[in-house]
Amino acid sequence: MKKLNISIIALIILAMMMSMMTACSKNVNETSEITSIDNLETEEPTTQEPVTEEPVQEPTTEESSPEESEGDITLEGPYIVTSCGQSPGAVMVNMVATQAGLSSSNDNTLTSENFNADEYKTLIVTTGTSMKGMGAAGTDVDAEIERCVALIKTAKESGLTIVGAHVEGMARRTDSSDAASIDAIMELADVILVIEESDSDDFFTNYAQDNNKQLLKVENSLAISSVLN
Repeated sequence: MKKLNISIIALIILAMMMSMMTACSKNVNETSEITSIDNLETEEPTTQEPVTEEPVQEPTTEESSPEESEGDITLEGPYIVTSCGQSPGAVMVNMVATQAGLSSSNDNTLTSENFNADEYKTLIVTTGTSMKGMGAAGTDVDAEIERCVALIKTAKESGLTIVGAHVEGMARRTDSSDAASIDAIMELADVILVIEESDSDDFFTNYAQDNNKQLLKVENSLAISSVLN
């Protein structure tokens, strides 16, 4: 009986020791887990430096000014200006050139007989007719064409540049007299000078291309001086 009691006591003590060991093991594991969690929480996240891409530079293209053709003529003064049709165009051209400080003269009755070619470098003949102007001058479109054609021939023989101009817009392109004046002078011109309104239907642009003529087109009559030197 005594031996039995001792055995029971030993079993109780053994059970208590095993229970204590299990509890200690559990505490160690929990402590280890808490430490691991704390380490995770306190660990600072790795910061990635933002990747900056260098901007791609677009190739720069320089704007090039339009190149002049080898055959282009530079207009130079002194200028002599006349009208084939007695319209105000010649007076306008002469006035603009003079105001720009260029040497220029106007004579709407100029003929090959009284023309002193040595005084000038460029002859400008404006086209388009004025019935009122021709009536006041006692002439008509046929006589005007005859006068100007002979004048151009003399000027060419003297080495002058011939400019056929139309600077009064579509108002001087309305009838057969205007057309006759334009056709006669533009055929003999080295350079054609027009304002934009005169060429609103590309008549002079096409004429210059078809006949291999140099065309100078400006915005309006006040801009004529921009192509004169």
